[in-house]
Amino acid sequence: SSIVTGWLYPVLGGVSIFLAFERFNLLPTLFLLPFFLDHMRRLPLKQKLRAYWVMAIVTNLGGFYWISNVARDYGGLPPVASWGVVLVFGLFNNLNFVLWAYLERFFGERANPFIIAALFCVAEQLNPQVFPWYLGTALDSALVLYQTADLFGVIGLSFVAVTLIHIPWWLWRHRKTLWREHRFPLAAQLAFVLFVVAYGVVALQRYGNQPGPDKKQVGIALIQSNTSLEKYYGARLSDAERLAEFQAIVDLSQKAIDASPTKVDLVVWPEGSVHFPILNSPLVFAKIARLARDNRVYVTAGSAEIEGRNADGRWVYYNTEFVLDPRGEIIGKYRKIVLLAFGEYIPLRDKLPFLEKWLPDTISNFSRGQTKPIFAIDEKAHWLPLICYEDIISGFINGFDHRRADFLVNITNDGWFGKSSASHLHKQMARPRTVEYRKPMVRALNTGTSQIIDAAGRTISKETEQYVRDYIDLTLNLPQAPPVTLYSIIGNAPIYLVIAVVALLWLRKTFFARQRQKRPV
Repeated sequence: SSIVTGWLYPVLGGVSIFLAFERFNLLPTLFLLPFFLDHMRRLPLKQKLRAYWVMAIVTNLGGFYWISNVARDYGGLPPVASWGVVLVFGLFNNLNFVLWAYLERFFGERANPFIIAALFCVAEQLNPQVFPWYLGTALDSALVLYQTADLFGVIGLSFVAVTLIHIPWWLWRHRKTLWREHRFPLAAQLAFVLFVVAYGVVALQRYGNQPGPDKKQVGIALIQSNTSLEKYYGARLSDAERLAEFQAIVDLSQKAIDASPTKVDLVVWPEGSVHFPILNSPLVFAKIARLARDNRVYVTAGSAEIEGRNADGRWVYYNTEFVLDPRGEIIGKYRKIVLLAFGEYIPLRDKLPFLEKWLPDTISNFSRGQTKPIFAIDEKAHWLPLICYEDIISGFINGFDHRRADFLVNITNDGWFGKSSASHLHKQMARPRTVEYRKPMVRALNTGTSQIIDAAGRTISKETEQYVRDYIDLTLNLPQAPPVTLYSIIGNAPIYLVIAVVALLWLRKTFFARQRQKRPV
């Protein structure tokens, strides 16, 4: 019936998608999606577009429900209104499913899995998102299928995922004529599966954290600070309480250094770990500097940075990651470049000043950083800094001198999202960077969950619980020269080429269709 095809199947399709992601990680549910889509593809175009839109909404409600926590706890909205924010988000996020529905109809819905996957990737790449997530990231539940990310990036993983889940559907559709009429596409699909699996097996053996005579070692002490977040409706902490929290982080860092079985080279504090601007707080800076000097370690920590006032008299400040050397001196800093709208800045604040009065005072007004530095550890290793959700942006790392970097360091504060799946989803969306560039990633989160991921996407450390103070000691065993991947060279060029081809084919088909309509009968 139309109700089942137009409403039930889209809901089931959306459920099958979000169940494949954190924290469910039920990847097999994704293989049910093409069978739901098979019915939706038979609908008239308008009904099909609506069905795919419903599927996208359900996907977002299941995957991004935690936005209600932010709206409620830090936006001061009542529960009903906070869920309204989630619904509005779901209405407009992932409109790529609607575009995919249109492209399928335009180019033919009975195409083979490769064409279906290519059209999906075109729609996915063109779709703007607040939190960029890709269908292919769900493959981290089966890392052997994940390794081609070093060839074509996370969008390539989406191609792999959509192709793989459509192969069983395609085999079922052509089961009666498979060998007689479809031997070539069958062989192509089998070859594709064999390539993806074989490539994955080899990569999982090649990239890891095993020690060896040809490896250089970097000792990491990752600190999960669990620094308090001062909520919209909550009481502010006193300076004494803030200093007590800060001292607890210093003490935990010393404990982590003392407990490490090997020499610690770098201590990593998360974003939001220090209440006070480090450069403007002599007592705070002195304690961090002493930690570095006494233990002969590098320390990196997230803090606000106040630069001064602008021409309008407003304070100019940044979300900054500072780096101290073993002498206790600041040798570098990285100012966050990609700021979160309505969290770290107010869009159009200068043109619409009334927004600042309407919105909660928990929204910061950070300025954007401009440079992308690489930091060294005694010149034996180099690391690349990322703050918060910069680690989920495909291609962002290409602006750095990433070929020099041996590993990535991401400092994050996911405390805004409450004790939810958001932190786990953040990890899932960040994981492709490790395979795309074949570099381990140290992920230090203020409220958790923190972990260290190797160059094949495996979590090689313990994974901390949320909202606890904890630390991770681990030694990275790194190749003498950082690997260079195909993706690190070509970036997202292949998908833009596919987009161009699809656009040209669309224009050509549209033009000839109009020409035929103009011809006299």
